[in-house]
Amino acid sequence: MQLKATVDSSVLIALGKLGYLKLVGEIFDKLVVAESVLEEIRGDEVCNVVSELTGDGLVEVAKGSNYELLNLLSSSLGKGEAETIVVALGLEADVALLDDLRARKTARRLKVKVMGTLAVLKVLIDLKLVKEKPEDLCEKLISKGFWVDAESCLKILKG
Repeated sequence: MQLKATVDSSVLIALGKLGYLKLVGEIFDKLVVAESVLEEIRGDEVCNVVSELTGDGLVEVAKGSNYELLNLLSSSLGKGEAETIVVALGLEADVALLDDLRARKTARRLKVKVMGTLAVLKVLIDLKLVKEKPEDLCEKLISKGFWVDAESCLKILKG
């Protein structure tokens, strides 16, 4: 079975800065990045990794085609988050990778399954693809600017 995920910029950047973005291919067969998300990460070092993964066939870029829904969602969410959800619906993706709480709630209301950065890391730990201790991962995430408190991070990664 082919597993497909749409992915927002916060997840791309966090996993990219940790050096684990390529490993996400062990969980999903295809990562779909919305055009607006690609614009958001342009200039960040993770953009080079995304380009490399696009060349390798793991990542594809898509544009949300339901403009009415896109405009509606963009009134309360960031453009990248809104388009990530719209693309997930249009492609019938298995999951949308989103960290923003409002975006996650919106996606769930639209019957889109969601995972965040920490859930992806937990799967990578469970698959023994990430060897770092949860404490070290949480510390690294926080030091790289990821917005999470250490206690919540540990609870999820150790869970």
